[in-house]
Parts: sequence; C-alpha cells; structure tokens
Amino acid sequence: MKNKKNTEAAKANSGLQVLVVEDESMVAMLIEDILMDLGHHVMATSGSMSNACKLVSEFSADLAILDVN
Repeated sequence: MKNKKNTEAAKANSGLQVLVVEDESMVAMLIEDILMDLGHHVMATSGSMSNACKLVSEFSADLAILDVN
C-alpha cells in the first residue's frame, strides 16, 4: 500500500495545467482551491481577458476556465 506522501506526489504530477480567467477574486480563489484539491496545477489566474490572452501566449495550458459573464 502506498503511503499518503507518495500518493499526493503522484496526484500532483498527473494533474492538468489550468488557466483560470475570473474577475471576482473570491470566486477565482475558490476555483483554484477546488482544482488543486483535485490534483491539478493552476498555472495562472487572470482578472481580465486581455491579460489572459497575454498569459496564453506565454504558457501552455491543458484547460482554461473562463468567466462567461
């Protein structure tokens, strides 16, 4: 049986790279916490679409979560 530390390390290494675009900071932090609990890595959080476009050109993400409002 694997110990907890090895399981957590494997989980962190297997997650997706996620870009979060959300202008409400509390909502962005909640999304970030949920994603990290699921074993994903939040590569960046942006409050504006223009900044998000800049981040996309600098980083490679597996998934983006966008604020549709």
